Amino acid sequence: MKKNLHYLFLALLIGFVACEKGDNLVNEAPDTQFSLEAINLSGENRLNSIVTLSWSGKDPDGYIKGFELSRDGMQWSFTTIQDSTFKFSLTPGSDTTDIELFVRAIDNEDLVDPTPDRLNIPIRNTPPTALFSESLTIPDTAYLVATTEWKASDIDGDETITEVLLSINGLEWYPLNRTKNIISIVPIDPTVSGTVDALIYYGTESNPQSKRISGLNMNDTNRLFIKSVDQAGAESIVDTSSTFFMKGKSNNFLVIGGVPDANDAYRDILQNGVNLNYDFIDLAVNSGANQPKIWNITFRLQLRQFSKLFLYSDESLFDNSYTNQKSFILEFAAASLLDFANQGGKYFISTSFNHNTNIDAFTGVLPIESVSTKNFGSARLWGAARGDSALVTAVLDPNFPDSLHVRDSLNFPDLTTQFFAITGLGAFNIDSTDTEIIYEAQLSDGANTNEWTDTKIVASGRRLNGKLNQVFFNVQLFELRGDPVKLNTLFNHILNVEFN
Repeated sequence: MKKNLHYLFLALLIGFVACEKGDNLVNEAPDTQFSLEAINLSGENRLNSIVTLSWSGKDPDGYIKGFELSRDGMQWSFTTIQDSTFKFSLTPGSDTTDIELFVRAIDNEDLVDPTPDRLNIPIRNTPPTALFSESLTIPDTAYLVATTEWKASDIDGDETITEVLLSINGLEWYPLNRTKNIISIVPIDPTVSGTVDALIYYGTESNPQSKRISGLNMNDTNRLFIKSVDQAGAESIVDTSSTFFMKGKSNNFLVIGGVPDANDAYRDILQNGVNLNYDFIDLAVNSGANQPKIWNITFRLQLRQFSKLFLYSDESLFDNSYTNQKSFILEFAAASLLDFANQGGKYFISTSFNHNTNIDAFTGVLPIESVSTKNFGSARLWGAARGDSALVTAVLDPNFPDSLHVRDSLNFPDLTTQFFAITGLGAFNIDSTDTEIIYEAQLSDGANTNEWTDTKIVASGRRLNGKLNQVFFNVQLFELRGDPVKLNTLFNHILNVEFN
């Protein structure tokens, strides 16, 4: 009897285990659902093409190890995340569409939900935008060149923008390169008044686009318009620039002012002493309001409109709100001066800077190699204060060392101060392989008559085809009016003889 009970218990135990093992072999499928049951939107209420969705899954006898997503219910991609932002695309030319999205869960035994959840997503195209930059605006008066920046975007993806169009004064729409956001507008003929065609330059490119844009008013007010178009044909709201006056040119000689106290003196020399007509841009007035925000674009293109340049400046510092740089005019202008010379332009510069000034920006651009190692503050030109006849003297031209080529003192006369001594003259060194000395200064060291023991070069130049085409003075020439006739002679010889 006990033996029979033992066999009965064993049979029941085996049956129970077998039953439990059989249950484990029947894995139940997981279930999946989007967080939204439906998106019932139509017309203007449809979603834009960027949609954020979430989903979840549950498994009654295990756990969810991931999900698969599909656009067509056939091609699936695996993910372990439970939410994502999708950017759907519309068919070109279409304004609306319905997107189907499927999701199915996968459990820990790789069993897939046999009934994926499906969501219909009604989307519509969103028009693009196009705006002029607020940081690179055209000033109230643009001298020969108007430089600005634009930005176009589309919430459906910037790649859906097919056109960016520019118009001057609301006339023709000009197609812009969508990848180049800085543009400069330069008139075909800057000498006329009235409406002219213009050239478009992109960024720092040296050559303009072949296609011209029409409608630019010279010596009159202008306004720019911009819009973008996407692949569905939707247009952005038109943005407009502020109104600006495009000032043309009257002469091939440009004068750049950077020392307000010198304006009247140089005006007298150029108009009365040398009898030259010129265009004038004051870059120091109103804290540098006329200075370009991107010098190596706007200033470079301005200089290309002229054949001769006279620039006078000093070490006054100016802030550039676009680049956040702080520097003096000559440093800002250096790259444009190099381009001007390479294009055949001729420049004459009168400036002043101290011995500790970093000249890396224009070493090689200007005919100067290094500055004196001595403090300029102790260098003095006494001039009329001590009865000296000449404090800046002509020297032998190093490129022509024989006695027949001593610099002509009639055309390069000795110069002297008018009343008092000048301090802080900037003596420097040159590279004699391509640069020549024009003037050395008779300097004293301090308030006594001790001789200055370092370099005395204060003016240098370079030649092209035998004539000077680059002249540089690290002296404020307007202060050397002890003999105005001699100063006029120097200006006349440089601007009317050498530069012609």
